[in-house]
Amino acid sequence: MRNLYAKNWIKSSLILVGFLSFTNLIQAQVTGVKTVGIDYLTIQAFVTDCNATGIGAGGTTLLVPAGYTETATGVITLLATGTGSDTILIQKSGAGANPVITSYIGGVGTPGTAVQDGVFALVGSDYVTIDGIDLAENAANTTNPSTMEYGYGMFKASVTDGCQFNNIRNCTITLNRVNNATGTAPAFDGSRGINVVNSLITTQTTSLTITAATGANISNRFRTNTIQNVNIGIALSGFADVTPFTFADTGNSIGGAALAFGNTIINFGGAAAAANPAAGVRTLNQRTL
Repeated sequence: MRNLYAKNWIKSSLILVGFLSFTNLIQAQVTGVKTVGIDYLTIQAFVTDCNATGIGAGGTTLLVPAGYTETATGVITLLATGTGSDTILIQKSGAGANPVITSYIGGVGTPGTAVQDGVFALVGSDYVTIDGIDLAENAANTTNPSTMEYGYGMFKASVTDGCQFNNIRNCTITLNRVNNATGTAPAFDGSRGINVVNSLITTQTTSLTITAATGANISNRFRTNTIQNVNIGIALSGFADVTPFTFADTGNSIGGAALAFGNTIINFGGAAAAANPAAGVRTLNQRTL
């Protein structure tokens, strides 16, 4: 009887541990309102947690206090995704200067390499809004290839998983227009403030052949941003689909119908001995709704 009791006790304990572990796994998903400096030390830490555990019911909001600064140690890469009901919002909190993420020192990529340097990337993420989070080139990055190729970037996770229904708004993006190096398609030339590409983040000079509508970059909106000291302000490069354009990048919006939604793109291009053209906005293979 003693051995039977012991076996049953061990079995019950294992079941309880398993149940608690399962419960903790569910609870570990990121949900609710979080604050940098309280729940997470950095924006990077929040992104890492989202990538590891996913987004729970009701979505999540990360509040970043005004005046906050963070220096990235690499590209801050969001792999997690939201949904229409479980959104991801990263926004400035309180009065004062926008929070600023400064790029890491010493990039090694160029607009012609498969892996390029950037500050913040979304990879196959949907329903993400970034509101009032500024990006800046590190002052130590003065020449190529140390300079960043993009500030905010959107890339596809696969041929069936693009970035959809994301918003970048009220952000100031400052890079270095000295980066005028030649891009290899689908990447454009030089530094780009906002960069939306039909590629994987690991192969940015190779176009994808999209096989499902979920693989398109769709309905991403860029409003009321200030972009400066870049070669190209906003660059959108989509899949070269054919009629009826089922898998094309569709409905991406720069500004909007109202003047108040417009972006300000200033001080772009003009790098010394620039060999490639500059532009406020460049688009390729984009379809309207």
